[in-house]
Amino acid sequence: MAVSFDDKFSTCIKNFNNISKPDYTQTELNYYADFIELTTLFSNKDGITLGDIQDKFFGEKDYENAEKRDEDEIFLREIFQIISERFLLYNKDYPFSYSEDEILTLKSDLTVNNKLYISLLLSSKLNIFNEFRTDLTTDFESVSYAVLKNFLPVNSTVKEFGKNTEYKGNAIEKIKSLADDLDLAIDDYELNQVGERNNQERGLDIIGWLPFNDKCGNKIVFLCQCACGKQYESKQHDTRRFENYLRFYKTNPQHIMFIPYSLINVRAKKFYHSDYIEKDYLIFERKRILEYHRNTPFEATESCKLVNKCIEYSS
Repeated sequence: MAVSFDDKFSTCIKNFNNISKPDYTQTELNYYADFIELTTLFSNKDGITLGDIQDKFFGEKDYENAEKRDEDEIFLREIFQIISERFLLYNKDYPFSYSEDEILTLKSDLTVNNKLYISLLLSSKLNIFNEFRTDLTTDFESVSYAVLKNFLPVNSTVKEFGKNTEYKGNAIEKIKSLADDLDLAIDDYELNQVGERNNQERGLDIIGWLPFNDKCGNKIVFLCQCACGKQYESKQHDTRRFENYLRFYKTNPQHIMFIPYSLINVRAKKFYHSDYIEKDYLIFERKRILEYHRNTPFEATESCKLVNKCIEYSS
C-alpha cells in the first residue's frame, strides 16, 4: 500500500523533532546555519532568536565554569554571523528576514526563488526528508539542467543524462549515443568494462557542449553531476569516468558539480569546506543555482508541493 503524502510529511516532521542539536563538527558552521533556517521554517511567526537556539542545542546544560558557557555562545554567534551574511548575499532570493535584533523569521510573501531556496535547503537535509528523497533529487536534477542552460550561451546544447534522460537503452548504448552526438570516438576496451545489464547513467547527470557546424570532436564539453548528499565529495570521480569511455579530442572536458548546500564563504571569498572539492571543478552551489534560475517549471514539481506544505505547517 502506497504511503500518502501527508503520512510521509508527518514522518519528516518527526525526524526533525527528534533532533535537538545536529551532530555536525564544530567546523561545519554553514550546516548548522541550514539547520537553524529549517528550525525557523517550522517555527511560528515570531521567528527564532539566538536564545531559542541556545535552549534547543544546550537545554538546561549545567556549565562547570563561565568559560565553557562563553564558548557555546561564541559558537552560536558564529553561526548567526553566517546567517546575517546570507541575508545580504542572497538579497531578495533569501526567504527569511533577519532583523537588527537578530531575529530570523520566514517571509510572509514568498517568491518562486524563495521557495526554490527552501527546496534546496530540504534537499541538503535528506536525513530528515528521506521520505521525499526521490522527488527532491529528481527535481534537483531538472533545476540544475535549467540552470546550466541559462548559464551557457544560447547556442549551446544541454541534455539530461540521468533520471530524465532522452537517451535510451542500457548504459553502454546511452554512452555510444552520446559519443555520436559529441562526434567523439569511444575507447572500446574501457566501455566494455561496463556490464550490459547496467542501465544507470554511470554518474553523469547532465551534459552540455558548445557546438560547431563541423563534425570535428574538438569542442568545449561540460560533464555534470548533481549531488544532494552531505558526502558530495565522494561523487566527484563519477564524471571523470567518462574520460575513460570517450576520447576527448584536444580539449579536456569541464567537470561541474551541482550541490544544494550554501557554500559561499563571504569573508574568505572562497567555498566552505574548500578542501573537499577537487581542482578543475566548477561548483554550482545554492547561491549560484538561484542566480541562474529562471523560466523553469519548478512550481509544478513535487518538491515545490513539499515546500508549500512546510510553509503551511509553519503558519
